[in-house]
Amino acid sequence: MVGRSPSVSDAEILRAIALVPDPVVTAGDLVDALDMTRQGVYSRLNNLEDDGYLRSKKVGGAARVYWLTHAGRKLAADA
Repeated sequence: MVGRSPSVSDAEILRAIALVPDPVVTAGDLVDALDMTRQGVYSRLNNLEDDGYLRSKKVGGAARVYWLTHAGRKLAADA
């Protein structure tokens, strides 16, 4: 991965998602909780999806929702 080293761990992102009361989240839902830019959150969510910790679905023009996979829930709980 090119760019800055992430200051927020993957486990922190997954925990933040697990704490949201809704079954799905958007990148915008996590911006304030993680103190990251929307673009930074979006990039990390896509990486976590590539790694099998999240799934996503496009739900409109440009909107995409994400949810934890079993592996994502396990990493969030173990960290």
